[in-house]
Amino acid sequence: MTDDQIIRFPPSGPAVSTSVRTGAVGAQNMRLRRTGSAPSPDVAPSPVRSGLLRPAPRWGRARRLLRRLAVGVFALAVALTGTSALYNRLSSVPSAVPPLDAHGHLVLTGDVRTHYESWGDAGSAIVLVPGFAESSYAFGTLGPVLAAAHHRVFALDVRGYGYTERRGPYTLASDTQQLADFLRVLHLRRADGVSTVVVGHSSGAAIAGDLALTHPADLAGIVFLDGDGTPYGAGPDWAHALAKDPFVTSLVRLVTRHPALAGSIYDQACGPACPPFTGAVADAWTRPFRVAGAAPAMRAILGRPLIGLEPAQLTRIRVPAAVVYGDQDPETPAPLARDTATRLHAPPPVAIPGARHLVMISSPRPLAAALLGTGLIR
Repeated sequence: MTDDQIIRFPPSGPAVSTSVRTGAVGAQNMRLRRTGSAPSPDVAPSPVRSGLLRPAPRWGRARRLLRRLAVGVFALAVALTGTSALYNRLSSVPSAVPPLDAHGHLVLTGDVRTHYESWGDAGSAIVLVPGFAESSYAFGTLGPVLAAAHHRVFALDVRGYGYTERRGPYTLASDTQQLADFLRVLHLRRADGVSTVVVGHSSGAAIAGDLALTHPADLAGIVFLDGDGTPYGAGPDWAHALAKDPFVTSLVRLVTRHPALAGSIYDQACGPACPPFTGAVADAWTRPFRVAGAAPAMRAILGRPLIGLEPAQLTRIRVPAAVVYGDQDPETPAPLARDTATRLHAPPPVAIPGARHLVMISSPRPLAAALLGTGLIR
């Protein structure tokens, strides 16, 4: 070995022969070729493979993705909130309450001024109670048919709906008290010498049932129409906590200011036999939601579970009862109608052929015949 083959280091370190180093690498490559592995380059081992550095953990990438997603959701929420608030400001002018027609009346029932419609001036009394998002207008065709059979017919707007004064609380107890005061003020109780049957449609059945529990002596009977009187079927309770402004106000105004949106709901619930949702019909259904105070009332109503009685409470009703339903109503299928009649100790339910949920609009004459045929209305 000549002097040119020696790499000389400072005195502090030893000298290493390049031939030795080259020979070691060559021997290593020879062994790899014998085993079939690719020869390694003449470089130092990877610091990652040697354990000196570790790759970034996978949860770090997931955390960055979640952070970006959260920022996107927050930005979307801010944009929707701003858009909703702006829409509410631009659509804040309420509609006027129309003047009372020949059948319209106002009466003070306890602490709330109640609007109602009436037909007929002789005979026993029939009180019609609308359901969720309905008003007395829903009974505008059925009322005259029943009155023609020599009965006095009344349809009231439950607090929070129609043209009744918007005054909470919007609970089953307050709705029942409104109905009890209505019978008292208009002298429609048994104590007044009047035989009165209360017909509750949809969630209005719960009000009729609760009145039968709390004021049984006032009534000659109750009818559950397309409703089972329970609070079920309106989604989980936690969903009502999401009914917050400005979104609820925007939703109510969008639906009630654009007939195409409200009309699709009406068509689904009423069916082809109902009048088209245009002109005066559309205005009669939607105007009550555009009057002053309507949006805050709906926000309060939607922020609570649907009113209703528990099945065990229904079994304690001893007032004579009947169940009538549309046989095409998905909200009251035949098995549910039969169960409801059993709980009320009532005869088998009466089905209106071809009718959906708004049976009083699509089939007023068959419905009137069914109601009169229950034997409760005398």
